[in-house]
Amino acid sequence: MQDEVQEFDIAVIGAGSAGPKAARIAAAGGAKVAIFEEALIGGECLYTGCVPSKSLIHTATLWNRMQRASEFGLPKWAGGEIDFGAIMRHVHQSIEEVGGGSALDSFSRQGITTICERVQFVDAHTVETNKTKTRCKAKQFILCTGSLPTIPPIPGLEAAGCDTNRTVFEWKTLPKRIVIIGGGPIGCELGQVFRRFGSEVTILLNGKRILARDDADTALVLSEQLTSEGIRIATEVMVEKVERRGEEKVLTLADGEVLVCDAILVSAGRKSNVSGLNLDAAGVRCDAGGRLRTNAHLQTTAPHIWAAGDVTSEYKFTHVASYEGAVAASNAISVLHGQEPCCPADYRVIPRVTYTDPEVAAVGLTPALARASHPEDTIDIARFPFAHLDKAIITGETAGFVQIVSLKTDGTILGAQIVGTSAGGLINEMCLAMHARLPVSEIALTMHAYPTLPEAVEAAALSTSDAPLSPCLDSYVARE
Repeated sequence: MQDEVQEFDIAVIGAGSAGPKAARIAAAGGAKVAIFEEALIGGECLYTGCVPSKSLIHTATLWNRMQRASEFGLPKWAGGEIDFGAIMRHVHQSIEEVGGGSALDSFSRQGITTICERVQFVDAHTVETNKTKTRCKAKQFILCTGSLPTIPPIPGLEAAGCDTNRTVFEWKTLPKRIVIIGGGPIGCELGQVFRRFGSEVTILLNGKRILARDDADTALVLSEQLTSEGIRIATEVMVEKVERRGEEKVLTLADGEVLVCDAILVSAGRKSNVSGLNLDAAGVRCDAGGRLRTNAHLQTTAPHIWAAGDVTSEYKFTHVASYEGAVAASNAISVLHGQEPCCPADYRVIPRVTYTDPEVAAVGLTPALARASHPEDTIDIARFPFAHLDKAIITGETAGFVQIVSLKTDGTILGAQIVGTSAGGLINEMCLAMHARLPVSEIALTMHAYPTLPEAVEAAALSTSDAPLSPCLDSYVARE
């Protein structure tokens, strides 16, 4: 006999980065809310993404700086071996501390019902849990089920055994030879980490360069750094097959080259996690690539169902997922109250960071995209190298540059790219300026403390055609 059906105003499916934000916004808006999660609350970012990878990156950077001690007048590094097991224990300790506190208690205090089971739709307004077969109805749904690593269809790859971000942080020992398939942010970050810990690392990609979505010049700086550290980057290659020979894995490339390694790490993109939801029963459709189709308000093809985060977004970042969760919940609340959706998603200012050493950060348009999207305008590309920045010289971190892309006519900032130490932090000043629609001259007129890294942003702004000659002269000209 079927138990009584539980009823809610809004049901959120998935509790990674988008789901909890959506649930909390909906509850704050007065809705009766349920959130469903089959695995761990906190999702990919906390357990197999941002937190563990950045913990590993920090440790690898410390190790690198220890070995560079003599550059700063300290005693030359005397050697020593790392304890990879201890490093990984630290990684998991970081996960526990960042995820500290009970999410269930937090949800409960906000009046949110948490159901720790997988669910599927049985009709447009009803879902059923997979274990207890509990049925729940809701007036509005928000889908936040995230994404999964894509495994390329290479013959023998899965049979030979490969890792992704979902399994690599469970390694107990450091493989001697690692082949990474994919030259995006994850591949570059972890490739540098494991190389610094002592592994032989090869990065294979079928494109012409790493970080294909980033500005070519910023990617070149990182590519040269990775190569200088002993990482092999093989571009425009295809893996024909993979075999397992004992404990070794053997990759055969299209040009006949054979690579032997101890571990294969796949970093070749992600796909939306929609399996098992029975979306047809709810009238929800996916695009040809499997991503949930949504409109500008994050509404799916079913008007009462919304989607947020990796399951629908082109921008697979934690901060974007959280933002989209808030947008979807705000719109669901509006519709719940008989109004039109109130909040379209705004993707004009999205920071993106690759946490290598040096870091690569960007917001908005690259020079190439700016020229393509503004063919009638004159684009100003201003660049300032860290090699000329006093703070960078003091700390010995002189690789890279700050680059600002703007319109020559009025100084409108179209984008910025930074490659260098702390680029991920420095990009936020550019994000604020773009969000507030400030011209590049406002950055040039802003006093920056000396000696600091953000002075590089000021210096780049000062080199644009829109930069004032001086604050006083600029005011005088404005009065005239």
